[in-house]
Amino acid sequence: MSTNYKSNKAVYLGTVAIMSAAFLWSADVILIRPNLYELPASIVVFIEHIVGFILLSPFLVSGWHRIKHITTKDWISLLWICFFGGILGTVMMTKAFFASLNSETTFAEIIIVQKLQPFFTLLFAAVILREKLTVKFYIGAAVAVIASYLLMFNANPFSIKYSMFANQASWYALLAAFSFGSATVFGKRLINHLDFKSVVALRFGITSLLAFLLLLINDEVWQLTTVTKTQWFSFLLIALLAGSFAMFLYYFGLTKVPASLSAMAELFWPVSAIILDYLVNDKNLTSTQFMAILVLLAAMYYTTKNAKSSENFKFKADVISGYGRGRILNIATIHLNKISLDFAHGVYRVEAIINDKKYPGFLHFGYRETLKLGPTMELYLKDFVGNLYGVIIEVEIIEKIREVKRYTDTTQLREQVRQIIEEN
Repeated sequence: MSTNYKSNKAVYLGTVAIMSAAFLWSADVILIRPNLYELPASIVVFIEHIVGFILLSPFLVSGWHRIKHITTKDWISLLWICFFGGILGTVMMTKAFFASLNSETTFAEIIIVQKLQPFFTLLFAAVILREKLTVKFYIGAAVAVIASYLLMFNANPFSIKYSMFANQASWYALLAAFSFGSATVFGKRLINHLDFKSVVALRFGITSLLAFLLLLINDEVWQLTTVTKTQWFSFLLIALLAGSFAMFLYYFGLTKVPASLSAMAELFWPVSAIILDYLVNDKNLTSTQFMAILVLLAAMYYTTKNAKSSENFKFKADVISGYGRGRILNIATIHLNKISLDFAHGVYRVEAIINDKKYPGFLHFGYRETLKLGPTMELYLKDFVGNLYGVIIEVEIIEKIREVKRYTDTTQLREQVRQIIEEN
């Protein structure tokens, strides 16, 4: 299940942000990372993440009041994206890319295997987040993936089918595809409940720690002393562009689109890689590749336009005792026990079903920002009077009204809540 994504400016903005991140990643592969191929992949991963963490660490301070309240489920998501998206995926992709530089395989073969990533993203999004998008979206997604394959293999898309997975590099790329694809979905789950700036900072920090442990296990710490000044400069460029900044753009975009759509936006990576390879390395861009680029971009636009949930999000929750905030605001609210549900924090217009009767209302799901307290799920029903403690309520999300906001005091908060009730 998934909250309903509409084809509006926010969705297009999120798609463009992810495409921009993909462009920076392709620029990294074409222009910067070749300077590091003499280093072990684990060294590359550790340095690029520790430098990025230093740049992003202030966000841990500003977001600490949220970080200290994240649930066990969110911690599991964070560790997943750090291990699979941060360590395993990056190490495997770096190993695969270095293998192509050493002529052990072709760059095209690496990319084509890695482009199985959308399959893993769509699969995990359906299973973990229960995203159910329209049939039109999945048709556009299939066209986009096929176009990306044709783009890499030009006029003969099966020219290397017999060598596929015959070398370690292809398996590295497959593991990277699984790791990045699944990390996208767990990242989406996490930023539903935690601001994306804190998520990016935590990802770089924990990944740095895991990468350092990997260096200790492999007895590679001493190789940090072999990094040259030129390579340190490359690492700084990666941290500023393809590392922290690109990931910042990526998670910002992920806050505005479903995980399934992000997989399509990431297909801009092979497009930009081919174009950069043409501009920088004087590689040929054939008519077939040019047509594949046009089809891929059109399919990406089509999927963005049709990135809507095929149904509204519904859930059942128990009514539990509250925290007294309703008395502070002088507004009667019903507290529900589902603070770990996989949809984004915010204020929603809803319908609640109680004893087979529907009641319109509003749902606050998220941190109590004004009071700097942990997350709650509070339901306000317009036309209901009575005691529901211990009752199970079915809630259907109709639309998102706005994000959770912080106000200067409870008086301003009360006024804003009453304004939402009156205007809706």
